[in-house]
Amino acid sequence: MITQQIGASTGLAPRHTVPLPITIPAPAIIAMVGALITLVGSALSWVTIFRGTQTLTGWNGSPRYFAGLAVASAALTLLFLWAGRPAAFRRLAVLAGSTAVVGIAFAIWQVAALNSSHSVSARILTPVLEPGPFVMAAGALLLLAVVAIPTSAARVPLPLWRRVILAGALFTAGWIHLALTPEHLGEATILGLGFLAAGLAQLALAVLITARPSDLAYYAVVGLSATLIVLYTIAVLKGLPFGGGHDHGTGLTIGAGEPIDVEGAVSKLAELFSLATAVVLVGQPNTQAAPISRPAESG
Repeated sequence: MITQQIGASTGLAPRHTVPLPITIPAPAIIAMVGALITLVGSALSWVTIFRGTQTLTGWNGSPRYFAGLAVASAALTLLFLWAGRPAAFRRLAVLAGSTAVVGIAFAIWQVAALNSSHSVSARILTPVLEPGPFVMAAGALLLLAVVAIPTSAARVPLPLWRRVILAGALFTAGWIHLALTPEHLGEATILGLGFLAAGLAQLALAVLITARPSDLAYYAVVGLSATLIVLYTIAVLKGLPFGGGHDHGTGLTIGAGEPIDVEGAVSKLAELFSLATAVVLVGQPNTQAAPISRPAESG
C-alpha cells in the first residue's frame, strides 16, 4: 500500500504510516468488469449438440479455465495498482488476459471447424455455437485495458515476489477445485462441497498472503495443502468411501482408486509447491510492496 510517513518533517524515523487511498483508474475498472463479463459468459450456453437437444456451458470444458485466467488478470491488475504500478505486474496481467483471449478464440474456432468439416462426428454432434463464447471473448478483451495505465519506476521487492508466486500456486489449485465442483457434486454432495470449500479456502489464502502475510497464514497453507494431498493420495490408491458414480475419464492408474489426470496432477503439484514455499516463508520478514512515494511515470 502506498503510504505517507509520519514525522518526516522532524527528521525522526516514523513509528507508523497512514495509508493513502488508491485511486482506481478507468482502464482498471474496465479490466475488472471484463473479468466479470467473462465469468458470466462461461455460465451461459456455450454450444448445443445433438441437434440442439443438449446444451453445454463453458463450465463443461476448457472455458472454465479461461474464466480463471480472466479472474487472475483482474487480480493482477489490482496488485499492479496496490504495489505502486510496477511494470512487472502489468505484464503478468496482460499475459493472463491475452492467454484468455487466445484460448477462447481457439475454442470458438474448434467448434466452427468441426461444424464445417462434414465429418461423421460433425453429423452426429451437429454443434451450434451459442452466445456464451462471444460474451467470454468480449469480456476477455476488456481485460487488456490495463495496458492503458502508465507504469512507474517501482520495483517489486523479493519478499513480495515470493508471496505472489505462492499466491499463484494457491490460485491455480483453488481454481481447479472450483472448476471441478459441479461434476463432483453430481457424484456425491459431500465430495462436491469439499471441492468447493477447498477452492474457496485456497483463493482466500492467496489474497491473504499477498496483502496481509503472517506466519499463521503460512501454517494454514501447510495444513490445508497437506490435507488435500493426503486425501488425493487415498483417492488414487484406494478410492474414497463416497461417490463412485462419476466418470473420472482416462489417466495414469496406479491403484484401485481414480486415475491421475492432468487436472489432478497440476493441482497436487501446485499444492506441493505451496506447502514447501510456505514452510520456507515462515519467520521471514514481509517487506511492504509499494514505495512510499510515487516515482516518475513511464509507459
